[in-house]
Amino acid sequence: MEEEIDLRAYVAVLLRNWMWIVGLAAVAAVAALGVSFLIPPTYEATALVAITEPRYMMRFDPRFETMTNVKPAYKAYPELASSDDLLQSLLTSLAPLPEGVETSQDLQGMLQAEQGADPSMVRLVCRYQEPEEAARVANVWAALFVSRANEIYGTQGEPQVQFFESQLVQKQAELETAEQALVAFQARNQGAVLQAQLASVQQDLQDYLVEQREIERVVRNAWALQASMAGQPADERVSPGDDLTALLLEIQAFNVQASRPLQMAQTSQTAQTTQATSLGAGVEAGPSVWLQISDATLLASGRTAGELAAFLDRLVATLEARREDITAQVATLGPQILALQQQLQQTQTEEDRLVRTRDVAQETYVTVARKVEEVRIAAEDSSGDVRLASQAAVPHRPVSPRKMLNAAVAGVLGLTLGVCGVFAVEWWRGEGETGRQGDKETGG
Repeated sequence: MEEEIDLRAYVAVLLRNWMWIVGLAAVAAVAALGVSFLIPPTYEATALVAITEPRYMMRFDPRFETMTNVKPAYKAYPELASSDDLLQSLLTSLAPLPEGVETSQDLQGMLQAEQGADPSMVRLVCRYQEPEEAARVANVWAALFVSRANEIYGTQGEPQVQFFESQLVQKQAELETAEQALVAFQARNQGAVLQAQLASVQQDLQDYLVEQREIERVVRNAWALQASMAGQPADERVSPGDDLTALLLEIQAFNVQASRPLQMAQTSQTAQTTQATSLGAGVEAGPSVWLQISDATLLASGRTAGELAAFLDRLVATLEARREDITAQVATLGPQILALQQQLQQTQTEEDRLVRTRDVAQETYVTVARKVEEVRIAAEDSSGDVRLASQAAVPHRPVSPRKMLNAAVAGVLGLTLGVCGVFAVEWWRGEGETGRQGDKETGG
């Protein structure tokens, strides 16, 4: 069975030595109270700084986006308040310096920056032996911190204005350079000349192709007329209709560029029948200008079939030569058109590039100019996003030393130490008696 612990023995020990325990606790409390009276009092002054979100965002140009969803870096503000640079500025600004403060490390021992119950509130605490000095140091520290925080995290201020003004000067110089480049290009721009040359060469090509098509049609008509006279004897006179058709083919051959070839119409029924017969023998007729005569025999030459066939051969040979010349001309116009198109495209590409550069420089300049006006107006708002919420007042009661609290804590510690000491003495005595009893039993 487990051995039961008898608490009565412990209580008996405490009762036998209560005077020692109480006396030790009293001595400790009195000693702590005496030491607390000897320690100089320390006063605490607290200044409050609030980090606010912007109440409005100016946007003179929607293309220059103003960030509206940026959250303040709340955790960074206490570290900024305790930075060496800010403490050095505080040391320089304090005149005269508080007694015993010579370096920024001395200031760091008296100052404490911490977040309040809300992250947007920063508490700047200064502890010092003199209440007026504590309040003065806390207020100077808060003013420097507000200025530095707005300078670093703020969106307005003289540095912002200077930055955008320098950008405006740079963008204005770029715009002037782009405009001068465009002006210089227009002084040597051959676009209109090349466009006119290209249009002229293209028109020549179109005219040659139309003439070539008309020549092919006249040649086909001549072959058709020859085919219609293939069965006639060479010495037989041709009909007035065939002779008139040959005349029309000759007119078309020397006027192939005319859009409406000349044809003839007769007033009498007999003449109309003759024309229809002659033109319907496989000869193609296009849009025509009608020349009205009374009798087709008036234009007949009286040629024989052989003479007309020889005439048609010469006419076809002449037209074939002309067609070959046109083909050669068309072959030379192709490279000219391609070369002119290339030069024109190069000119247009260079012009487009210069115009695009000028337009981008102009848009950038206007945007930055509007931003400069925006930051100038915003810089006039001196409140900033970080503001002094409350200045430190002169404290009237010290925060340390807390005499009664120190005496109570020392009394508790003395009481605990006395209890532990009593039990340690009793244990030592018990060990000693046990040792002496063992010596008696062994006859020592």
